[in-house]
Amino acid sequence: MTPPRLHVITATGCDMALVLRRGPTRAVASLSWNRATGEVTLGQWLRGRIYEHRSDLSPDGRHAIYFAGNGQRWWTAISRAPWLRAVYFAPKGDTWHGGGAFTADGRVFLNGASAPDDLPDGLRPAPDDAYPHGTDGFHMGVLYPAMMAARGWRVTGGTRYDTVLEKPLPGGGALRLGFALSRRNRSSISNRYAIRGATGDWTEQPDWEWAEPWGAGIQVAAKGALWHLPAPGAPPDRIRDFGDLRFEPREAPYPRAEAAEAGT
Repeated sequence: MTPPRLHVITATGCDMALVLRRGPTRAVASLSWNRATGEVTLGQWLRGRIYEHRSDLSPDGRHAIYFAGNGQRWWTAISRAPWLRAVYFAPKGDTWHGGGAFTADGRVFLNGASAPDDLPDGLRPAPDDAYPHGTDGFHMGVLYPAMMAARGWRVTGGTRYDTVLEKPLPGGGALRLGFALSRRNRSSISNRYAIRGATGDWTEQPDWEWAEPWGAGIQVAAKGALWHLPAPGAPPDRIRDFGDLRFEPREAPYPRAEAAEAGT
């Protein structure tokens, strides 16, 4: 059985993260993850697709912004993480632009649009040039590398599909992040990782779908689970396996937003 696909979005100002669990193909679940304690909380399921490279989590971990679609309609939403019910909702007619990101001080950037002044929950709009606008329909364009730069990654080569980023590891060495097109059992665009010790060559990690340094080690999403490597090359400890989750309707504990006009 093919394990679910995982994508993790970390908050830049706290230990929280948003986990997007995809599988089967037309279903995705959102979950919050406390990276310090290991606690995972299920939010909601969506019958459709969330475009993870155009989605983000606020620095305080309280809000998510995401771009989603079901093959017939697409939309940008802001929700109260880990729930998916929109407190801000902007429909779209296609997959060009859409989604967005949060600035370091928690302001909202909308990809391909101007964020309105009357955002919910006390959120504030970011300047239109806070991030580069990504126009590619299925890929993140230039937006995702800029979001990763806010998390300490550095672009070391390439552009668009060939972009390469690196992030140093605490004990020396580094992680490398690139992108793959249409890999088996992955999304149309997926992350691919490699690791290098303090000395030596890069070692590809074909099973890793997400990886970030944590303490002296690394946290990884692979084979449908979250893992912690106490040190590069050490045997991993499993944090949480997501293979047993099944679609279930879940109601968010707050009302749904009305559709908004956001230049989309």
